[in-house]
Amino acid sequence: MVDRRICIMIIDPNAHMRRLIGTLMGALPVSEVIEARNPQQAAPLMAKRPPHLVIMDWSGDPTEGVLFLHRLRRGDLGCGSIPVLGLSPSTHHAVLEQAVESGIDDIIAKPISAVEIIERAAGLIEMNRRRTETAGRAAE
Repeated sequence: MVDRRICIMIIDPNAHMRRLIGTLMGALPVSEVIEARNPQQAAPLMAKRPPHLVIMDWSGDPTEGVLFLHRLRRGDLGCGSIPVLGLSPSTHHAVLEQAVESGIDDIIAKPISAVEIIERAAGLIEMNRRRTETAGRAAE
């Protein structure tokens, strides 16, 4: 399924939350976890090492997140197809809808469940791996 060369980026203003998620990702065969406080800090880090998955906070004013996702999906930050898992304290339909419309592939309500975030992260990584393999075969 997931190989050891997987890199995950975690974008969250809370250092404790970043460390917690990074620790949980240790349940997957992940070789590298990159942490960023906010989308502005994440953007140049993505240019140096494009991750296979972005896990990002989706709370407070979503403007930063929306702009980041638009740049990501346009390909301004490297590969525009990197899957994004959002973490939101709100389960309100409008918040979830805005997140998905902005480019988030999946979203989990906070507080997070360890099992749920691991399963969703693994699923998004695997989905992207298969999509990349299919695109590679189609290009041949």
